[in-house]
Amino acid sequence: MFILSTARILRFAFQSFLRNIWLSVVTITIIVLTVLSLTVLILINVVADQAVTSIKDRIDISLYFEAGSNSDQVKLVEDQIWKMQHVKNVDYVSADKALEMFAETHRDNELIQDALNEIGENPLGPVLIIKADSIDNYPLILQSIKDFKIDELAKEIDYDDHEIIINRIELVSQKIRQFSLILSIVFTIISLLVVFNTIRIGIYVHRDEIGIMKLVGASNWFIRGPFLVESILYAIFGCLIFWIVFYLLIGFINPMVAGFFAEIDFSIIDYLTSNFLFIFGFEILVIIVLNIISSLLAMNRHLKV
Repeated sequence: MFILSTARILRFAFQSFLRNIWLSVVTITIIVLTVLSLTVLILINVVADQAVTSIKDRIDISLYFEAGSNSDQVKLVEDQIWKMQHVKNVDYVSADKALEMFAETHRDNELIQDALNEIGENPLGPVLIIKADSIDNYPLILQSIKDFKIDELAKEIDYDDHEIIINRIELVSQKIRQFSLILSIVFTIISLLVVFNTIRIGIYVHRDEIGIMKLVGASNWFIRGPFLVESILYAIFGCLIFWIVFYLLIGFINPMVAGFFAEIDFSIIDYLTSNFLFIFGFEILVIIVLNIISSLLAMNRHLKV
């Protein structure tokens, strides 16, 4: 009996869905836009976090020593730096390795390559690259370097403070997040209203059938069931259509997107592929819950059973 009732509910739901096809198309379109705003909001948060993390990973303190510096002395300095607070890592780059990296970085600059060939010998000294355990602790490490007079042993200290860039990225991403959140709320409200009116119209169109169901003793669950299933169908079709179209579009614009995010080593397609089930599950759950709430409100107001 339960299986038969469920089958009838599903059949009535699909009949209502197809009978009001243009209204269904409008409802699904609004849901697609709602899912789009949610997806954009998720991607903005991820991209902003990736950008900030990428910049933080590039921050370091580099100690450059004179060419021909004694490697043992540099190693002693390295051991001393390891003992400092807030030091996460210290990399020793030999003079030969430093020259190799320098030549690789400027491999397309013929002037620099010619100059290196003309010099004949290695003009660079060893380098110590220091990483802090937190971006906020670099000034403390710099102060410790001065306190231990290590700065007097090094030829040059290079420290690029990216705090301004990081704060700017976080500020811009925060503004975009706020805009996306407002957009998501607007589309969510519109989606609720559209589903509400769709179910209300469905109740009006099926008023005669509902009246007959009441006369033959149909349960409230049986009468309300098709409208709830119909609202769930809108959510499912809306999410599926969005993701199919979205993946097709991403496939076309992926080269441009990949070039834009090359500096932070981030791929939208890779991220969406690896997290698809989580994102899709979250979005479809949110849309289904919203549609059910809207349907219940419509039925409580217009369906007297």
